[in-house]
Amino acid sequence: MRRSLVAALVCTAAAVGCGDARAATGSWVGTFRLPASADAVDVSVQLHGARATVSMGYGHPARTDVPATVRGSHVRFALPGLPANVVFDGTSKGRVLAGKVSQGALRGSFRLSRGTSKVLQLFGLYRSSAGAVVTVVRAHGFPAWLTELPSGRTHGIGSSLTVGMLLGDTSGNGSIVPDASGISWQGVHYDRVALRQREVRIGAVAATLTLPPGDGPFPAAVMVHGSGPANREEFQTFTAYLASQGVAVLAGDKRGIGQSTGTYPGEGATASTIAVLARDAEAEIRFVAALPQVDRARLGLFGDSQAGWIIPVAAEHEHAVRWALPLVGPTVTAGESDMWGALAGKSQAPPSGTRAQMVAQVRAVGPNGVDPRPALAKLDIPVFWVYGDDDRNVPTELCVESLQSLKAGHDFTWTVLPVTHALLELPTGLYSSLSQSRGFVPALFPAIGEWLRGRNIVR
Repeated sequence: MRRSLVAALVCTAAAVGCGDARAATGSWVGTFRLPASADAVDVSVQLHGARATVSMGYGHPARTDVPATVRGSHVRFALPGLPANVVFDGTSKGRVLAGKVSQGALRGSFRLSRGTSKVLQLFGLYRSSAGAVVTVVRAHGFPAWLTELPSGRTHGIGSSLTVGMLLGDTSGNGSIVPDASGISWQGVHYDRVALRQREVRIGAVAATLTLPPGDGPFPAAVMVHGSGPANREEFQTFTAYLASQGVAVLAGDKRGIGQSTGTYPGEGATASTIAVLARDAEAEIRFVAALPQVDRARLGLFGDSQAGWIIPVAAEHEHAVRWALPLVGPTVTAGESDMWGALAGKSQAPPSGTRAQMVAQVRAVGPNGVDPRPALAKLDIPVFWVYGDDDRNVPTELCVESLQSLKAGHDFTWTVLPVTHALLELPTGLYSSLSQSRGFVPALFPAIGEWLRGRNIVR
């Protein structure tokens, strides 16, 4: 009797109740903000023994296993980050685990509740023994997606892990069965690819660094956003594809958006906005170039849409850029592209005329606004553009004409695929039909991979 009483007193003194210590273990799900003013990020935490398995969404690090300290109701663990780790320090009380989250001088908070998220724990990259590759990601406003690579076929995923035939379907195509090493779907087992992901800070920009398996040094891509208040979720599938090819990737939130600090420079492609975003890209390139795991001779910029104006400026100023790959990136002036979008409906409304008619109208007005051609003319790096033959935001025909006039003396190449600006198949050509999409146009990822191998970026 006396030994039981002493044991109980020891538990109380050391752990604020042995029951509290046990209560902190298990599964938790919620959000965190870093800094405190940032957008909330989904997070799932499984506390087991002296370890924590942490899963995040929307382009943040996928399932990561880290050491954890649980003393009574107090919980502390840290996710790998640069220049400092991301530290979670909180207390469990009943069905809530909450506290502070920090990275260097930045301060924020987290709040989790008892429970689990099957989908959050799925995010990541997977490969079968036969070499088939799939990735599970999620964009705001949509169910989670399973994308087959390199075909680009994309399937919606339901909350109970049922799989659909199309991007917006969540049933009818089997179910995902997770296990300790990966997932099974359609009778095939896929092992989780052991990516190493870090939450990093580069000036105002918050980003996720993804390193492929192996020692490196790896080729690397810094992602450059399209227009609008975009964050790192924009690049989830491209990050997965590049990582599957052995390429390291840095994908960030645009300044003033998501978890990045600073002031959002605006959506329009003005000279000042392009300059600000180009400087951020240059800083990110310098950050990646300094990593010991990266091959500086194979470091490039990868982006979409508005990135077509940003990439030439950044590459002209920062000579660590050795290649560039703009997807649907304009090589005409901002005024010409804006006029085209107004005429063509930007995939939100039907075009006002035939493509030939709209091209003639834009050509009649002529160049005005930000012009990428002077910077492009100064580049001595290989650049590859991917365009869509039904792009309703960027005038593909005029962009190709511009490249033809610039090509002499440059390693500039391009391809035009049967797709819209979204690079996803849209049955009606409008974003309203996105849920009925079969996914990315089938030729997209093979074209990217072929060019990367052809330029000895991927070996």
